[in-house]
Amino acid sequence: MTGTPDENKIKRIIFATELGYMPYRVAGAQNAMHELNLELMARGIEPVILCGAIPGQPDDKVMREEYGGYTVYHAKQPHIVAELVLQQFRPDAAVVQGGAMTALSHAFHRAGVPTVVNFLDCEFKDGNLFAPGSPFLFVGNAPFVARRAEVMLGIECHMVQSIIRPDDFVTDTVRSHALFIGSSPLKGIEIAFRIAESRPDIPFLFVESWPIGDDIRNIYMSRAAAAGNIEWSRPVADMLPFYAKARLTLVPSIWNDSAPRVVAESQASGIPVLATDIAGLPYMVGPGGRLVDVDAPHADWLEAFDAMWNDEQEYAQLSELARQHAHRAEVAPGRLAERFLALVTKYVTDERQGA
Repeated sequence: MTGTPDENKIKRIIFATELGYMPYRVAGAQNAMHELNLELMARGIEPVILCGAIPGQPDDKVMREEYGGYTVYHAKQPHIVAELVLQQFRPDAAVVQGGAMTALSHAFHRAGVPTVVNFLDCEFKDGNLFAPGSPFLFVGNAPFVARRAEVMLGIECHMVQSIIRPDDFVTDTVRSHALFIGSSPLKGIEIAFRIAESRPDIPFLFVESWPIGDDIRNIYMSRAAAAGNIEWSRPVADMLPFYAKARLTLVPSIWNDSAPRVVAESQASGIPVLATDIAGLPYMVGPGGRLVDVDAPHADWLEAFDAMWNDEQEYAQLSELARQHAHRAEVAPGRLAERFLALVTKYVTDERQGA
C-alpha cells in the first residue's frame, strides 16, 4: 500500500561516521556531510551527526554538542552506541560515510532504520566490505567510485557528487603562487616537492591536510625551508587566503582519489588544476586544467607545469574553462541535494512498503 505524500516525506536523517568531526577534524568527508546537512535543513529536514570521539573524551561517554545548526554526538565507537542515539533521535533514514562503514551500517539496519552507504572512496577492504544483495542503498560521490563499487562489490551504486558551494570559494587572486594541499605520499607530496625544488624562482604554498606525526612534519618543514621558495602551513579551516594567492593548484595524487574538493574550490575562482590522470580526477578537473600520467617521469610534470605557468594564452583559456566547470548547473548544490533526497526518499518508501 502506498503511503500519503506526508507519510513518505523524509523528516529526520542521521549521518554517521567512525571518523572525527568538525571542528576537531576538518577534511573532505566532514565537509561533505556538513554541506549536505545545510541543504537538507533548508528543506525542513532535521539532520544529526554520530561520529568519532573528540580529543580527551572518555571511552565510555557519549558527548553531545551543537555545530552548524545541528546536533553532533561524539563517541569512541559509534557503532556500539548507535542504538542509544537512535532512542533519542528517531530518524527516517541513516547515511553512513567515511572511515569503516560496515559495522555502523549493520547497526542501523538491525535497529530497523533504512540505511544509505555513501562511498567517498574505493577502500573496499575489512571494515568496508558489502555483499551483493545487501539491504542498503549505495551511493558514490563520483562516477569512478560508483563504477568501482559495482565491479568490486557486485552491487548497484548510484552517483551523487559531494556538495561544494563554488560561490563560497570565489575570491580575487593575485595569481602569484603554486598551491599544493596535502601532507602524504599518497597525495603526491614528493611530486610537489620536486616541482618546487626544480623551480626555485616560483613561490609555492604547501598546506597540510591529512593528519601527520610531528616527526614527519618536521622533515617536510625542514625540506621546505631548505628549498627557500616553499611556505608551509598547518591545516586551516579557511582556505580563501591561499586561493587568493594561487595561480594554479597541484593535485598530483597517487591514491585513487574520488572527488577531491580542492579541485572545485580552486576552479571556482578560475584557478586551473594540474593533476594526476587517475581515478576521479579526470572527472573533477574536466577542461579546467591539465592531467599527467600517474607514472610519468619528473620531466613530464615540469613540462606541464611550465606550460600552465608561463603560457599566458593557455593559462587564460584554462582559467576561464576552470571557472565554467566549477559553476556548471549539474553540480549546483540544490540540484545535488534534490537528487540525493529523491534517491533516499524512494529507498525509504520502498523499505516501508516491504516491511
